[in-house]
Amino acid sequence: MSNKNSNFDVVVIGAGAGGLCAAARLAHNGYRVLVLEALEVIGGRASTRTVDGFLCNTGALVIELDGAVADTYRDLGLELKLYEPHRSSTVLRVGGHDVNITEGAAGWVRNIAPVILRSLTNLRPSLRPLPGQSLKVWLNKFTRRPWIHGLMNNVVGAMFAASTEDAPADVILHYFSKGTSFKKIGMPVGGTIEVWKPLVDVIKKSGGEVWLGSKANRLNFSEDGLVNGVIVENGGDLIEVSTSLLVSNIGPLATVALADVVDLPEGYGRSVREASNPAAIITVHFASPRPLASFPCLAIFSQSRRMVYAANFSAPELQRAPAGWHLYCGASVPRPARGEFDVELEKRLLLEDIREQFPGFDQSMVVAIDVTAHEWPAQRAITGYDLPPTTPIKNLWNVGDGVKPWGGAGTAACAETAKLIVDEICRRFPLGVQ
Repeated sequence: MSNKNSNFDVVVIGAGAGGLCAAARLAHNGYRVLVLEALEVIGGRASTRTVDGFLCNTGALVIELDGAVADTYRDLGLELKLYEPHRSSTVLRVGGHDVNITEGAAGWVRNIAPVILRSLTNLRPSLRPLPGQSLKVWLNKFTRRPWIHGLMNNVVGAMFAASTEDAPADVILHYFSKGTSFKKIGMPVGGTIEVWKPLVDVIKKSGGEVWLGSKANRLNFSEDGLVNGVIVENGGDLIEVSTSLLVSNIGPLATVALADVVDLPEGYGRSVREASNPAAIITVHFASPRPLASFPCLAIFSQSRRMVYAANFSAPELQRAPAGWHLYCGASVPRPARGEFDVELEKRLLLEDIREQFPGFDQSMVVAIDVTAHEWPAQRAITGYDLPPTTPIKNLWNVGDGVKPWGGAGTAACAETAKLIVDEICRRFPLGVQ
């Protein structure tokens, strides 16, 4: 054990979207915050890495211009700068043609139709989804046309890393009728990691610290059942960090694994393990010396074997590829989305879709293939199956994609949860009385 002994008001485990949003808000409110990140980079599954000169996202591709990340920036006095395509940000590919679903008539249908549908279900209770009813089963009440089911499956896959068999119908309806639901999006210049760097600056300027390459090994508890410290592995040393409050961004399952069974309320660890059922996604990053797509940002597919969306990072303003190269990615949700699946089969089906949708792909270069699953999942919980961010331990909270607000998704949901728990911390544990 290192002799180094540190003391912080709050320790945040995990420098992903939820962890950094929570840490920056707490630092902005005067708390001395330590962020622990096991990797050498911030951002988690909303970060960026360099592969042969190409900047490849580790997960999240775009940020909502009117969502909770933008709210976080505003509340912290920061300016969120994103690249906004001059044309449609999102297209729907139908039979080889790209339909703009951001603007025009299709955009109106995309934005207004869910609201109308929700109003109809309120007027006609018989049309409402039953609690927990899957979107696939609910859609079968209206149509069994394969192309409609295929389209909705890909939309759900793009937004939630799930299939219509996994996603509850009432949650999806809420997301598209009440939430921002990616109506206005932008792409981070230099990769998604750039979105989180200003939050790190806020933490450090407020007297906090961010330790990269630092893994939380164990939580310490006081006699009254509260977390009062973390044992951290840093550079081969073990460091004991004292804290009054703890926020975890590594998921409820990984969080309870840091505690001894005797330190947890009876049955809590078991209930978390039983509720945890993460979803997967596979992403192929590829590049070409000539353009392979005309859509400027995102494409969702009406029919495919597996691919649910593709993204175009070729705009020079994005600074994602070496000069003379065009960078793209295509992503699929495996079947099943949760649990074990045939990795090689799923990769092959995704590559077949990319080859079909991007003529010239065979002359391009595959930069990387990412399988985001199991211990490093695309979503720790499918929307509608999240655990609450609060825990039976009064000074321990979870943030991130395993405890999203009902009907939330993506980085916006992580940022929204961060605000909710920070508001609670400031109310229940004001500075000076933790």
